[in-house]
Amino acid sequence: MKDFMRYVGGTSMLRFPKKFTVITGRTGSGKTSILDAVTFALYKRTSRTDISGIGISDVCKPGGYVKIRFAQGGGLYEIERGFTQKGSPYLNLHKNGSQISGTIPELESIVRDTVGLDYDGFRNSTFVRQEEMKELGAESDSQRLRIFQKLFRLEIFEKAQAQAKTDYDQIRHDIEIGEHDVEFLRERLSKIPEVKEEAKAAEREVKALHEKLVGVEKRLVADKEKLKDLEREHEAFISAKASLEDKERRVSSTQREIDKVTKAGEKSTELREEVKRLEDETKDHEKLIEERTQLKEIGHLAAGLEKERRVHRKSLGDATKEFRREKSRLNERLNLSEGRIAALSTTVDKDHAFRLLRTEGALEERISRIEREIGWLTGQEDVISQIRGEREDALKHMKDVNNKVQEINEDSFVLSEIESQVGQLKKDLKALEERHRKRIEEMGTATEKVDRELEKLSFDDDAKNRLKMLEETITEMGRKKTRLKDVRRKLDEVGDVGKLLEDLKKRLGQGEKEVKELRKKLRKLASDEEKYQNARRDFESLKTSKSEIEREVRGKEVQIESLQRRLGDLEEEKKQMEKKVRILDEGRSNLETFAILKDQIFHKRGVAMYAINQLLPELEIETSQNLVDLTDGRFTRVSLKTHEAKREYGVKIEVEGVDGNWHDVAEFSGGERTQINAALRFAIAKQLAGLPQVGRTYGRMKTLFIDEGDLGSLDTESNRDLFIHKLFKMGEFFDRVILITHLAEVADKFPGKIRVHMTPEQESRIEVVS
Repeated sequence: MKDFMRYVGGTSMLRFPKKFTVITGRTGSGKTSILDAVTFALYKRTSRTDISGIGISDVCKPGGYVKIRFAQGGGLYEIERGFTQKGSPYLNLHKNGSQISGTIPELESIVRDTVGLDYDGFRNSTFVRQEEMKELGAESDSQRLRIFQKLFRLEIFEKAQAQAKTDYDQIRHDIEIGEHDVEFLRERLSKIPEVKEEAKAAEREVKALHEKLVGVEKRLVADKEKLKDLEREHEAFISAKASLEDKERRVSSTQREIDKVTKAGEKSTELREEVKRLEDETKDHEKLIEERTQLKEIGHLAAGLEKERRVHRKSLGDATKEFRREKSRLNERLNLSEGRIAALSTTVDKDHAFRLLRTEGALEERISRIEREIGWLTGQEDVISQIRGEREDALKHMKDVNNKVQEINEDSFVLSEIESQVGQLKKDLKALEERHRKRIEEMGTATEKVDRELEKLSFDDDAKNRLKMLEETITEMGRKKTRLKDVRRKLDEVGDVGKLLEDLKKRLGQGEKEVKELRKKLRKLASDEEKYQNARRDFESLKTSKSEIEREVRGKEVQIESLQRRLGDLEEEKKQMEKKVRILDEGRSNLETFAILKDQIFHKRGVAMYAINQLLPELEIETSQNLVDLTDGRFTRVSLKTHEAKREYGVKIEVEGVDGNWHDVAEFSGGERTQINAALRFAIAKQLAGLPQVGRTYGRMKTLFIDEGDLGSLDTESNRDLFIHKLFKMGEFFDRVILITHLAEVADKFPGKIRVHMTPEQESRIEVVS
C-alpha cells in the first residue's frame, strides 16, 4: 500500500505468514484498513466509501495505490489499483507475470469473473466484521431477518418487490392517463359532422366570391383604356412641374451663394489680423519643447533612482523583519528543547548511559575475577588482604555506577536527541545573525550609491515647477498653432470675392426669368391633369376591391384546407383511440400480474422467506455444534425460526438455557451473547463458503477474515481460549484464517502475527512479527 488511508509513504508486500494469522495493534492504528485495501484493489469499494458522503478519492490520494497478489483457479494474479499524481484512476492486471490489457471497466469485469464474486458476495463470505457479530444478537427479529437477507444476498427479492411495485404503480398511472386520453378523443371525434358542415358552407362562399371577382375585372379593363388616353397630357404636366421645381431650387441656391460670398468678403480682413496675432504668440514653441524634453529626461532618471531607493529601503525592512521572525522561531524552538530537557526524568544521555553500562559490566567482571582469585589464594593472607581491598574499591565504585544506572530510562535516548537539536539550533542562530549583518551592509552600500546619484542630478522642486509650467505653456501654444493652421486654410478658401459675386448675380437674373415662363405653361396643363387624377383614383379603387376579394377567396380556401386537414386528423385520432383501447386492455392484464408479484411472489412471506426457511435447519444444527465448542458444553441447542407478528416478519433466535428452558438471545449476558453470535456467524461463514457458484454472486472462498469478533466482551480467559480454538477449527474449511484484534493476550496464541502501530505523525506502519 502507498498513500492509502493512513498508510503514507508505502509498505512492502504484506504476506500472511501462517494458516492462522493475527493482525494486532491499538484501536485506530489501521488494522481494518488492510481489509479495505483488499476490497479497494478488487472492487474499488471500502467500508468507508459505503458511508454516504465519502468518495474513493478520500481513501486513496493522488500517487497512491494498493497492489494485491492472490492465487485462483491454478493462476497467480496481481492487481494494482490507484491514482496517478494528477488524480487519474488506473487499474493494472497481470496473470502469471503477463499483463492483461483492457479498459478499467473491462479489467474490473475480468476480476469479478476470476474471483467468482461481486463486492457484496466477497465481503459477506470472506469478512466477518465486528458490527455483524453484534447485530445478529442485538437487533430486533425484523432487523435480524434483514441481516440474514443481506448475508445470503436475498435482499435482491426486496429490490424485485420494489421494482414490481414501481412497475405496478407506473402501469396503473399509465392506465389512468390512457382512460383520460380515450375519453378526450371520444369527445373530439363527436365533432366530425359539425366540421364537415362548416367545410361545405365555406365552399359555397368561395363560389359567390369568384362571380363577384369577374365583374370587377371587366370594369378594370375599361378604366385602363381611359387612363391610356390621358397619359400624354399627364406626362407633359409632370415634366413641366419637375422643371419648375428644379429651376426654383437653382435660383434659391444661387441666392444663398451670393449671401455667403458677401459675408466671406467681410470676414477676410478679420482672418488676416488673427493670423498675424497667432504667429507672434507661437514663435518660441520649438525652443520650449526642446527645454521640456531635457527636463523630462532628467526627471525620468530621478524617478528611477527614487524607485530604486524605495526598493532598497523596503528590502532592508523586509530583511530585518525576516531576520527577527526567523530568530524568534529558532529561539522558540531552542527554549522548547531546553524546556523538554528540564522536564525529562533523567540527566543521563544515551552516550553516558552506554558508558555506564559498559563500566558496570567491566566492574562485574572485575569483582567476579577477584572472587575467583581469593579462592585460589587460600592461606596467603597478605595477598588476600590486598585483593580484598581492591574488591572493596570495586564494590564501592560498582555502587556509584549502579546508582547512576538507575537513572537510565527511555528519556536517556530522548535527552541525546534533544541536546543534539539544541547544539544545532545555536549554530543556526549564529549563522543567521552573520548572514543578516552581511546583508545589511550590502543594502546600506547600495542605498548610499543611489543617494549620491540623486544629489548629482539636482532635480529639485524648482525644476519640477519649471517642467509643469512648460507643459501648460506648450499645450496652450499647441492649441494656438492648430488654430493658426485652420485660419490660414479659411483665408485661402475665401480668395477674390469681387468677380465671383458679379457672376452669381448674372446667373440669378437668368434663373428668375425661366421660372416665370415655366409657371405660365403649368397653369395651361392643370385641367387635363385633374381629369387624369380622377380616372387614376377610380382605377386604383377597383384594383383594391379586386385584391380584397382575392384575399377573401384565399382566406376561405385556406379555411377549407384547414377543415379538411382537421377531418384527416380526426380520422387518425380515431385510429389512435382504437389502439389506446387495445393497450388499455393489455395494461389491465399486466396490472394483475404485477399485483401478484408485488403482494405474493416477492413479498417477505414469498420467495425470500422460503429461502430463509430452507437455510435455517442446517444453520441451526451447525450453530448448536459451534455453541457447544464455544461454551465447553454449557449451551448445546439453538433454535432459529421465522415468524410473523403485527405484519412484521423476522428471525427469532432462542437458546436452551442451563435450566432446560428456551430463552431469547437478548436475555443472556454480554459475553454469552457474543458466544451465541459467534456460533451463528461462524455457521453462516461455513455455509456461504460451501454454496455453489451462481453467476458472480457466490463462489468458494478459501480465506476468512474476522474483524475483532467482539472478543472484548468475553469475560474469562477460558472463554477466549474456546473462541480461539473454534477459530482454529474453521481452518478445516478455509486455507487462511486471519483475526484482527487489539487484545495482546489473544494475539499471542496465533502462530502468525502482524503488528500495526501508529507513528507520532499519525501514519500507520506494519511489522510482520512471526
